[in-house]
Amino acid sequence: MPIKAAPTKWLYLHIPMLCLSYLMLLAAAVVGLVFIIQERRIKRHQSVAVTSRLPSLETMELFIYRMILWSFPLLTLGILLGTHWAFMTRGRFWEWDSTETFSLVTWLIYAIYLALRWGIGWRGRRSTYLALAGFGIILITLVALFYYSPLHTMGSMRL
Repeated sequence: MPIKAAPTKWLYLHIPMLCLSYLMLLAAAVVGLVFIIQERRIKRHQSVAVTSRLPSLETMELFIYRMILWSFPLLTLGILLGTHWAFMTRGRFWEWDSTETFSLVTWLIYAIYLALRWGIGWRGRRSTYLALAGFGIILITLVALFYYSPLHTMGSMRL
C-alpha cells in the first residue's frame, strides 16, 4: 500500500542529479557530433580539417569519455534516488513508466559504453556513435517525461 508521503529530500536530490548528469552528457554529445564531423573531414582530406582550430580527435574522444565517466555515477544515483522516492510515495520501486523505462535504457547504454571502453579498449568513431545513441535515448526520455508519462507529470508543467 503506497505511503503517499509528501515530496521529501529524495525528490529534491533526484531531479538535480539527473539534470546535472544530462547536462554533462549533452556536452559529450555536442563534442561527439564535432568529433564525427571532423573525422569525416580528415578522411576526405579536406583542407578545413587541417586549418581547423578544433582540438585533436584524441582530445575530443577523451573529453567524451570523461564526461560520461563523471556523469554516470550521477545518473545512477539519480535513478536510485528516484526509485527510493517512488517506493516512499507509491509503495513500489519501479512501475515501468515510459520515463523510468527510457532512463533505464539510457543507463544501460552508458554502462555498455564504459564496459567496452574499459574491457576491450573501444575508442574512436564506434564509441562516439554509442555515446550519441545514449544521448538520443535521453531525448526520447525527455519527450516521454513531458508527453507520455502518467507518473512523471512535472507538477503543472505539462506541455
